[in-house]
Amino acid sequence: MDSMYDVLLQLPIFQGVSRNKISELIEKMKFHFLKYPDGEKIVTSGEECNHLKFLISGEIRSELITQNEKMRITELIQAPNVIAPDHLFGRDTYFPANLYAVGTVGIMQIEKASVIQMLQEEPIFLINLLNILSRRSQKALESFTALSSNDLKERLAFWVLSLTQQKSVDIRIICKQKDLYAFFGVQRSVFLSTLDELKEDGTIDYNAKEIIILDRSRLKDMLLGTSKDDF
Repeated sequence: MDSMYDVLLQLPIFQGVSRNKISELIEKMKFHFLKYPDGEKIVTSGEECNHLKFLISGEIRSELITQNEKMRITELIQAPNVIAPDHLFGRDTYFPANLYAVGTVGIMQIEKASVIQMLQEEPIFLINLLNILSRRSQKALESFTALSSNDLKERLAFWVLSLTQQKSVDIRIICKQKDLYAFFGVQRSVFLSTLDELKEDGTIDYNAKEIIILDRSRLKDMLLGTSKDDF
């Protein structure tokens, strides 16, 4: 239980909760612990989000696909992490992306009814969840207001930061280049020149089919400065 307690305490929703309370919750409520082998699909985009899922070991590959299927944004999410908490409640209660196991993955999930019970019985869970949801809703606004010009680097940074998680790695934008520079409303020469500059300073790598984000923090610093640690 000690190791599980240590893992759960790294998740924002459990911060400030005692060992005894976590042990009590696991015994009393419907916590499910699941294992997925390498490559197995954990969640399908559009699947109803009726559990709060936590990544407690391993890594998962998230794949977000646009409606016209011309663009895919993938990222590697590492444990410990919470998966799509902003889709458990509200109008859109469906997972926005496909999720695949990378290596052996451990998931803990809690039924929605149990989450509601936790929030009603323990104010600290309610405060923690509100903080998680607030940070996620505020980040797009923070990056948008940080746009100081029509600079393509800033716009690309805003887009990537808004669509990916703070600690994600191996972020890939898989799309034809012509669709990307049309999306950003710039000429091909301007688009490629910007990519070359970002490649030269080690922020990205790219080829004809994809852009690989090598250092997400550089995009954050470019747009928001070094003071925004929670993006």
